Amino acid sequence: MKLADRAALVAGGGQGIGEGIVKCLAEEGANIAVADINGDNAGKVADAVKAMGRKALAIKADLTNDDEVTRTVKETVDFFGKIDILVNCVGGVSRETVELMIADMAEARDEPLPQFLSFGSEVWDRYYRLNLKSHVMLSHAVTPHFMKQKSGKIVNISSDAGRLPDTGQMPYGAMKAGDISITWSLARALAPYNVTVNCICPGFVYTPLWEMGAAVRLEQARSTAKDIEELSPYEFWLKYIVLPGTPLGREQTPEDMGRAVVFFVSEDAKNVTGQVLHVNGGTVMR
Repeated sequence: MKLADRAALVAGGGQGIGEGIVKCLAEEGANIAVADINGDNAGKVADAVKAMGRKALAIKADLTNDDEVTRTVKETVDFFGKIDILVNCVGGVSRETVELMIADMAEARDEPLPQFLSFGSEVWDRYYRLNLKSHVMLSHAVTPHFMKQKSGKIVNISSDAGRLPDTGQMPYGAMKAGDISITWSLARALAPYNVTVNCICPGFVYTPLWEMGAAVRLEQARSTAKDIEELSPYEFWLKYIVLPGTPLGREQTPEDMGRAVVFFVSEDAKNVTGQVLHVNGGTVMR
C-alpha cells in the first residue's frame, strides 16, 4: 500500500468527490479525518474508512470559518499525532447560493445587460468563502506542521471551470482559477520544506451539487423544448451537458479524482509540485 500509516485530512469529504477521494486514500492505507459541514455525512464516510481497517475521525465543521479551520486541523493532529496530507475539496455551490443567483437573474431578465451584472456581491462573497478562502486558510493552518516535520502534501480540488470562460458561472470559475493560482504560489513557497502542492481539475462528475444544478437547468430548458419533458436531471445532464463537450464520451467519477489524489500524495510524485492535472475526459487539453 502506497500510503500506509499516513494521516490525511480531507476537507469536504462527506459526499461526492470528497467521499471518492477518502475511499481511494483508505484503500492505499491512509488514516483519515473526514471534515464536512454535514456531520452525519462525515460520520458515515468515516465509518466506511474504519470498516476498511483504517483509523478515522469525523469532524463536523464549517470550513469557511477561520476558527473552525483551526479547530479541524488541531483535532486531526491531536487524534493522529501528526498530519501528512491535506486535500482541499470544500467547494461547489450551496442551494441557497443557487436560489440567490436565480433570483438575481430573474430580476435582471428583462434588461439588455451582460449576464455577469446579475451576480450581486453576496453571490461573489459566498463563492469566495466556499471555494477559495477555505482552501487558503486550511493550507495556512497545516503549514506550520509541515514545516516542522519537513514534509507534507497538499492537493487542491479546483475545476475545469477555472480554465474556461462561462458567463453563466463566472463567480465559480473565478474562484477556481484562483485555486489554480494559489497552488502555484504555495508550491513555490513551500518547496524548501519538502512540501508538494498540486491541483486537480475535475470535469463532469455527477455529485449532489451537479444534480441540483442540472435540475435548475432542466426546468429552464423545459420552457422552450418539448423533447426533454420525460428526462430526469441526470439524463438531461448526461445527454445535453456532458456528452456534447467530452471527447472521450463519458462522465467522470469521484474515484477518478481519488486515484489522481493518491498519485500526488504518494512517493510516486515526490518530485511533482505546482502541477495542474485535468481529469476530465478531454474537455480541457493543456
